[in-house]
Amino acid sequence: MSEPFLYEFLYRGRPAGSAEAPAWHVVLGQHVTPPGASAAQFVASAALTPAQAEAAGFPLAAVLAGIDAAALAGRDAAVAEAEAAREERDAAVAERDDLAAQLAARAPAAGLPAVSDRQFFQALAEGGAIDPGEALAAVMTGTLPARIEVAVAALPSAEQFAARMLLSGATAFERGHPMVAQLGAALGYDDKALDALWAAAAAL
Repeated sequence: MSEPFLYEFLYRGRPAGSAEAPAWHVVLGQHVTPPGASAAQFVASAALTPAQAEAAGFPLAAVLAGIDAAALAGRDAAVAEAEAAREERDAAVAERDDLAAQLAARAPAAGLPAVSDRQFFQALAEGGAIDPGEALAAVMTGTLPARIEVAVAALPSAEQFAARMLLSGATAFERGHPMVAQLGAALGYDDKALDALWAAAAAL
């Protein structure tokens, strides 16, 4: 048998100036295991008058204190839940902003035009990445410079043919093409260096 607890509280107010005093009553609850039963059952009392409630150990002050404590506990739980939701939202926003910053850092510089194959290989030669003779061969016959051939050979086998077709047959190269970053990394170019290479090539 559990201890009795406050199950229901009803307060009846009166309008201002009424000669009738406000009234209240409580209903107590208790879990009781009847003889022969294996599980406890909930039992509610009848509505108790203030005097009966006080005699049962539930004076008005204790009743109101219990209601206040329950209400404050609910408020505190709601505040904690809202704070956790705010923290989760802030973490998601921070993660989104960080990802956006990373993508912006990796994106090619705005306004970089496509460059011709001649401009591309000439810029590589003038930057010392390949020999001038290799640049001429690449433009005239489509023969890939040795360093670029090594970079292509390092790609997954399923991507090598497309890379060779692009590098040997394209007449223009886009900075934003996804293969540019792959091959650039193999040649030792990071994003900033590739942007600089494209800017230099566009000026040739």
